[in-house]
Order: sequence, then structure tokens, then C-alpha cells
Amino acid sequence: MRSALIVVLVYSLLSFPAQTDLWEKVGGYRPLHLKTYAASQGELVRVKKAIAARVGLDNWPCAEEDEDLEWTENLKFEELPVSETEKIVLVEAGTGCARGGQGSNGAMWVIRFQGDKFTFLATPEQQFNGWLYSIQETSSHGFRDLVLGWHMSAFESDLSYFRFDGTCYQLIGAATHVTDENGAEKIIPQPVNGVAGCKVVNAE
Repeated sequence: MRSALIVVLVYSLLSFPAQTDLWEKVGGYRPLHLKTYAASQGELVRVKKAIAARVGLDNWPCAEEDEDLEWTENLKFEELPVSETEKIVLVEAGTGCARGGQGSNGAMWVIRFQGDKFTFLATPEQQFNGWLYSIQETSSHGFRDLVLGWHMSAFESDLSYFRFDGTCYQLIGAATHVTDENGAEKIIPQPVNGVAGCKVVNAE
């Protein structure tokens, strides 16, 4: 048991310099203004149905038996400029069971549209929750990195760093964003815990 704990500690210490380098490239929060994605009626129906079917996996308290999908009516669709060649859309939960009571934190999905089909590139199952903090200049496999925020208080937010691994977005870093009374911002790297495996999910 003791040896296992030592291994975990050593791994955490070795990964921390990489975490520090990662977060040095992330600046302070600046609001993003994404273009609304004009989804067709067919796309809306298919996406809402696919998201509703993921309730158990995405761990938000929404009713799987809700046949009219009322909680999906307020989904927000926006163009996500992470690729120069692919049609990528960010879908965010509106008010309701997939958004926190204060409204800041909610479920999010990244979707790639290819003709009549679409693929989930990121889902709440992989801890893709909260709000979009930044789109980084750094890219991997042709897709730019994403940073999400999770509101904790007026002066503190948790940050999650996601990178595309060629199949979907994987959580590779965590940090805490703090703001002091004078408005000065600071990002403090943290260990990454309890990450679900990254996997692509096809939907039609």
C-alpha cells in the first residue's frame, strides 16, 4: 500500500512541471462571442434525441423518461472555431436540469457534423462541463485546445484544459483561477483527478 502511494506521489510531482508549462499559455478570462449555429430542424431533432439518450452517462439530473425532451428545448448551438476544415459546433444546456442553480455552470457537448451524420467529440462524461473560458492558439491534430471554467465563487473558478487526441477531446490539465480584491488574476495548476476515458461517440 505504501509503495503504491509513493508511485502516485512521484507521478504527480513529475507531471507538475508539464502542468505549469501548459497553464503559462493561458491568459486571464476574456468573454468569448461565438456565432450562433443555425441548425436545421433535422439536426435539432437528432442532436436533442442523442443528448437525451446520454443522460445516464453525462451525470446530470435530467429525466431519461421525459419523452417530450422538454429540458432539451433550451439548448444553445454555436459555431466553435477550433478547426479550419471541419464543421464543429458547441452545444450548451440552457436553464433546467443540465445547468446549475446559479446559471454559470452547465453541461456542454462538442459536435462534429459530417453530412447527415454527427459525432460527439466531447461530452460531460469526460468532465466537459461549466462554461467556455478560452480557445487556445495551441492545436493538436488540426484542432485548437479548449479551456473550460467551473464557477466556484466571485473570486475563484476551477479550470479544465482539453486537447484533441485525434479522436476526441481529452482532459489533460486542471487549475484554479483566482482573482483578488484588486482584480489581479492568477492561475494555479492542480492535479488532474478522476478522468473518464476519452472515446468517440457516433450518432445519426
